[in-house]
Amino acid sequence: MLTDDKSVPRRLKLIALLAMFVLYFLAYFQRAGIPGTIFDELQRDFGLSASAVTGLGAMFVYVYAWMQLVVGMAADRHGGRRTLLFGSFFMCAGALWFPVTNSVTGLYASRALIGFGSSFVYLSIIKEVDTLFEARHFPGLVGVVLLVSYTGNIAATLPFERAVNAFGWRPTLFAAGVLTVIALCGAILVLRQLTQAAVRHEKMPLGLLLDVFRNPRSRPLLVVALVNFPVVFVIQTVVGKKFLQDVSGLGSAGAATFVLLMALTCGLAGLAGGPLLRLTGQRRKPLLVAAPVMLLAATLVMLAGVWAGAPGWLFLAGYLLLALSTAASPASVATMKELNRPDAVAVAISVLNGASYLGVGVLGNISGMLLDMYRSEARVTDAGTIYPPVAYMLLFAVLAVVALISLLVTVFRVPETHGKPVTLAEVERELA
Repeated sequence: MLTDDKSVPRRLKLIALLAMFVLYFLAYFQRAGIPGTIFDELQRDFGLSASAVTGLGAMFVYVYAWMQLVVGMAADRHGGRRTLLFGSFFMCAGALWFPVTNSVTGLYASRALIGFGSSFVYLSIIKEVDTLFEARHFPGLVGVVLLVSYTGNIAATLPFERAVNAFGWRPTLFAAGVLTVIALCGAILVLRQLTQAAVRHEKMPLGLLLDVFRNPRSRPLLVVALVNFPVVFVIQTVVGKKFLQDVSGLGSAGAATFVLLMALTCGLAGLAGGPLLRLTGQRRKPLLVAAPVMLLAATLVMLAGVWAGAPGWLFLAGYLLLALSTAASPASVATMKELNRPDAVAVAISVLNGASYLGVGVLGNISGMLLDMYRSEARVTDAGTIYPPVAYMLLFAVLAVVALISLLVTVFRVPETHGKPVTLAEVERELA
C-alpha cells in the first residue's frame, strides 16, 4: 500500500493528477460555456430576459461560491480524493439533466446541481497538490491547475459554438455529460490505487474557517478576489460573446473566436504565473498590483471603444489585456495560503475561491440588469435580442470603477509575504 504523503511514486502522482485534471477540464467547460456561448439560443428557445439568462450563470456560481466554505473544511477532514469523487457524481447528474429539460425551472435546478458538484473539484485538487508535492512546487502546480481550467474554458468557446452550430446545443451538452460520466469512472479506477488519507473524526473545523475570516492580513485579499477574477470571468463567459455580436458586428463564430483567444491567453497567463514569481524573487505584490492595473486599462479601453464605434480589433486588445491579468492568480492563491495558519490550507483557499465566485455571481446579475434597463431600445431579431451600445458603455463603466477599487486596496492593504508562510504562533498572536 502507498502512503498518503510526499513519498508516493512520481509516476503515480502524475497519473492521479491527470485523472483529476480531466474532471476539472469538464467541470470548467460546464462553468464557462453556459450561458455565454449559447446566450442567444437560450434566450430564444425559452423566451428569457437578459437577466434570466445571466441568472443561469449566477445560479451556478452562487451555489459554487457558498459551497467553497464547506468543501474546504471537508477536504481538510476527509482528504481531496474522497471529496473530488463525491462532488463529481452530482456534477455528472446535473450535466446530463440540463440538456434534456424543457422547463426554466429545470434549467436553474440542473445548473445548481452542476454548481454543487463542481464546487468540490478545484479545492480537492489543490488539497491533493499540497498533500503529494513539496511546498516549493505549490505555486507552479497551481499554475498548471489554472491552465487545465482555461483549457476547459477554450473548449467552451469556439469549439462549443461550432458543435452547437452543427448539432444543436442539447445534443452537444448531452455528449459532454456522457464524457463526464466516463471521466468519473476513470478517476475512480486511478485514485483507488492511492491509500486514502485517514479521516479526521473531529467536528468540522469551523474554528479554522472563523480564523480565516478574522485574520486582518487576508481580508484585503478577499476584497480583491471579489473583483479581479469576476471581471474577467463575466466578460469571458457571460456577456463577452454577445457584446461582440451586438456592438462590433461580428457573427457568432467570429465572436466566439475572440473569446477563444481570450481564454487561450488566460491559460498561458495562468501557467506563466509560477515562473513569474521566481523572476520576482518570490515577491507576490508586483503581480498582485499589475492585475487590477490591467483590468482598469482594459475596461476603459472598451468603454472608449464603444463610445467611438471602434473596430473589433480594439475590443480584442481589451479582451487580451483582461486575460493577461490572470497571471496574478498563482500569486493570489499562494499569498492566501501564506497569510493563514498552516493547518488550514484548503479552508483558506476555499474562502478565497468562494469570494471570487461570489463576485462572479454579483457582477453577472448586474450585467443582466444593466442590459435589461435598455430592453425597450433593443432590437429583437430571429437570431436574438440586440442591445444598444449605451447599455454596454454603462457596463464597462461599472467594471472600471470596481477595478479601480481593487487597485487601491491591493496597493495600500495587501501585504507582501516574500513566499514565507506565517507560523501558527504568529496567527494566534494576531487573533488574540
